[in-house]
Amino acid sequence: MPKKVLWMFVGLLGVGLMLSPAVRAQSTIVVAFSEFPPYKVVEEGQVGGIDVEILKEIAARMGRTLTFKQGTFEDCLEMMAQGTADVMSSLLRRPEREAYLHYVQPRYRPRSVKVFFVRSPDRDSIRFYDDLKTLRIGVKTKASYGPMFDNDQGLNKIPADSVKINISKLVAGQIDTFLTTDLEGDYWVRRLGLENRIAKAPFNFTHLDEIYMAISRKSAFASQSGAFSAALNALVKKGIIQEIESRYRKP
Repeated sequence: MPKKVLWMFVGLLGVGLMLSPAVRAQSTIVVAFSEFPPYKVVEEGQVGGIDVEILKEIAARMGRTLTFKQGTFEDCLEMMAQGTADVMSSLLRRPEREAYLHYVQPRYRPRSVKVFFVRSPDRDSIRFYDDLKTLRIGVKTKASYGPMFDNDQGLNKIPADSVKINISKLVAGQIDTFLTTDLEGDYWVRRLGLENRIAKAPFNFTHLDEIYMAISRKSAFASQSGAFSAALNALVKKGIIQEIESRYRKP
């Protein structure tokens, strides 16, 4: 084959590889994204939050770009099952999800502080666990707060679809308190301008969440899970994730 023709063939082959779906899929990480502030936030149509900053750090270390596909939490799990999204964050590890998700080590959020928010005049109403027994407690539907609280059938737990709804119910006097992570509660109290009307009770507890990021087993990106894990591990060891989270904590 003449040298000129050979180089033309090599050039066309390179262009073909650049345009192949598999290579394009591996150059851009598609993130399944459901709102969960302050970890995953949508404001004025733009995504942000703790998880987005972490994913941007990972993508930069891997020389990749990010794109986000928004939906409900259930929609996002379906995207991952079908392989139409590559990565999802803020996931608890569940056996039924192992068939379509590869959980990336290390877990990047090993624990969270669960806080009881009350109306400001009642800020001292919950000092001990036993103080909960006479209260109407707002919780988030299907959320887990740790074995002791979850399994306590003696508490009056009233479910709602979101923390934002629980805040409205607290202000309206329909519940006495609601339970959520400190960061999510702080975010919504600030966002709704209720800092003077809602406060944190003295009693709280730490729940071992063991939160992971995961890669779809059907994703072309799945073959690079080792590189993703290495980048995430570097962020954990260097304290970068802790630094990002600190920027979202209420002063």
